[in-house]
Amino acid sequence: MKSPELKEVAKKIGFDIVGIASMDRFSNIPPEQHPLSILPGAKSIIALGCEIPRGTFRGIEEGTLWMRASRQVSPKYTYELARFIEDKGWEAVPMSPLAPERWPDGVPVAPDRVAPNVSPSLEHAAVAAGLGEIGFCRTFLSPIYGPRVSLGMIITDAPLDADPILDVSICPGLECLECVKACPLDAISPDKTEEIIVSGKKMLCAHVNYKACRLCPNGVYLDESSMHGTPNTLTAACIRSCIVQLEETGKLQKKYKTPFRIRPAWSLGILDE
Repeated sequence: MKSPELKEVAKKIGFDIVGIASMDRFSNIPPEQHPLSILPGAKSIIALGCEIPRGTFRGIEEGTLWMRASRQVSPKYTYELARFIEDKGWEAVPMSPLAPERWPDGVPVAPDRVAPNVSPSLEHAAVAAGLGEIGFCRTFLSPIYGPRVSLGMIITDAPLDADPILDVSICPGLECLECVKACPLDAISPDKTEEIIVSGKKMLCAHVNYKACRLCPNGVYLDESSMHGTPNTLTAACIRSCIVQLEETGKLQKKYKTPFRIRPAWSLGILDE
């Protein structure tokens, strides 16, 4: 099985972006998040993404319809691609990771084993596979769709050719700060930052107070996973402002005939009635 064949099948299944990372791009990852803790003989990570239609954000942008934008692709898609890989004679683990904050979610089965549930980072995998970068407010950004992407991944022992790391920057970082300005709770701190490095790609990320995020009335979605970890901010004011900025500055490959923001953004405080 060759990488081009795999990507062709993935596109037919319904994935919009597909990238491959070699295992050496996961050095310095702790055991509780490392793919090798799940499949010790793994050779490759397949990172996958589906575009979230811009219209999904429209009702929330207008303040009239709360719709969820999922951070993870449908398990149906990853299972279908995993079955294709296994039909070729290789083992494949389709992943729907839990929030890493939930670890440990059990006890080790042996002294030399890491406790469950091992939860590899979808965002790290997507960066390692060349699909994009992690933006200033710690959301994954695709050069095609920006933050409008649901992610998935497959761990496999198939030796596949790795894709190059994205060598351009999408997020302007401290030169922009639209996400910071849009947050009504000051949850994104431009004064406390961290440099994340994946296979030599450096990304500057702000400290985010996720406890404050969970209180945000401006589009944050709380599901079972986010109650234990990072809340789903894809449709929140910060990410919608990111969409506006990336589109207006021509950073994204996907173009639209009309602007996303057509009137001043609304905002509610946590005590507003």
